[in-house]
Amino acid sequence: MVNFKESLNNLPLIFTVIPLRDSKTGDPEHDNRIVKNIEARIMDISKTLSDFPGLTAINVPELVEENHEGKPRYNSIFTRKLARGIAYQLGKEAIINKVVAHMESFDEFANWIVETESQGIRNIVLVGGNTRHHRYTGPNVSEANLITKHLMKTKNLNDITIGNICLPERGGEARRMLYKTISGADFFTTQMLFEGDHITHLLKEYGELCSKAQVNPATVILSFAPLKSVADLNLLDFLGVDLPDETKDYILENEQVSKAYKRSIKNALDVLTAIMSDKIHNYPEINIGINVEQLTKSNMPYSIEMLKEFHIMTQKK
Repeated sequence: MVNFKESLNNLPLIFTVIPLRDSKTGDPEHDNRIVKNIEARIMDISKTLSDFPGLTAINVPELVEENHEGKPRYNSIFTRKLARGIAYQLGKEAIINKVVAHMESFDEFANWIVETESQGIRNIVLVGGNTRHHRYTGPNVSEANLITKHLMKTKNLNDITIGNICLPERGGEARRMLYKTISGADFFTTQMLFEGDHITHLLKEYGELCSKAQVNPATVILSFAPLKSVADLNLLDFLGVDLPDETKDYILENEQVSKAYKRSIKNALDVLTAIMSDKIHNYPEINIGINVEQLTKSNMPYSIEMLKEFHIMTQKK
């Protein structure tokens, strides 16, 4: 099995799987049905991804909605079971995302970390709340990084690889990344990228800040997802992902809509090539990785097509 933490220095390739929308109701029949659905999904996705030996890890996000008061509604309860199951079948490592902003107490967060590590999951992306306008009960991301490092020592846990989220278009993001790196982040996963200007400027500034602070920069894993139709724009808008008009026109407004996903994949490859070329001169000290995301359930075949292209690229490195 490839060690994910060790791979962070060598262009890791991860795949992000959408979890099933599920919830525990207390009804045994309902909950058993959800578990069976997850087990079937594990086998289906594992079979689909078995053709990619260069894949480093499987990533599963947490689906959480917030009401107007910032209170959470959890729509994915069995993310650890899904990620662990697929990773085990493939002989890869699992990565789990956790929104820490909604943790009610230190004990709740500590118990979640200990329980996750006990299940053999040692790669965790700690995520903040959706907006700065709410007063969340849980820690901010840097605090969560520090708490996780503390728990590794006090609870005698195996080494946990800590990830955080990176939003290239957000003002002051390089400074946030520096602070999160100092507090324990080993890697960042970016929001989905459809152009390279924001991320190249961010990486250059982040590299400069790390140099001044005498800090080794964390690996930055660039996220990409294919688009198949105009309908995908609604989801991107909901997720707060920026799709430049020129890129949108190129991918989705072309007469051959059925070929949109192919243009989407080509755009992603072009963006990555530009970033890697810029890296040589402007931020050679920052290690880069690739994350292919499954945007929607129906996009899975196109996500696999994109993964295939990036897999070929990483095998040639």
